[in-house]
Amino acid sequence: MKTPLFIILITLCFHAKIQAQQLDPGIKKELEKVVADFGASIIEKDSTKFYRLFHDAPVVWIGVDKEKSHQHFLSKNKNLKNNFFKDSPRGFFRGIMEEQEPQEEKFYNVKIEGDERIAAITFDYSYWRKGKKQNWGKESWALIRANGSWKITSVLFSVEMENIAAEPAPEK
Repeated sequence: MKTPLFIILITLCFHAKIQAQQLDPGIKKELEKVVADFGASIIEKDSTKFYRLFHDAPVVWIGVDKEKSHQHFLSKNKNLKNNFFKDSPRGFFRGIMEEQEPQEEKFYNVKIEGDERIAAITFDYSYWRKGKKQNWGKESWALIRANGSWKITSVLFSVEMENIAAEPAPEK
């Protein structure tokens, strides 16, 4: 009799822990919209939509070259000191606006965690220009819910140049 009761208690505790870790479906939908709006704003070159996604405090925006791309850049420039670069949402979007050709960032393997006030979104990405993949890597955003709206407070990402190291095919 003790064994079945023990199994039932363990099962209930495990189920309660899983329930506690799940994000509210409404909040998850709001965060998925942030990702969708980010991507759409690049395609549409809509700076208003893009800037609304970010908190007005300074936003951390740092890219880190993956090893193969970094070694390639070092071979071209021996004075290169860092394997990372800093930017801002405005600087990133200015670059999009300066180019006439279509651009797109594709997101996959998106994972969203958090609660009703903070969230982390991580995903694999690829960046495309004129229908050709330029680079790919992993990306992570930190967000807060400020006055009822989700705002990105940091963007961290790794970068591998597609012409240096092609993105591996997705695992099936």
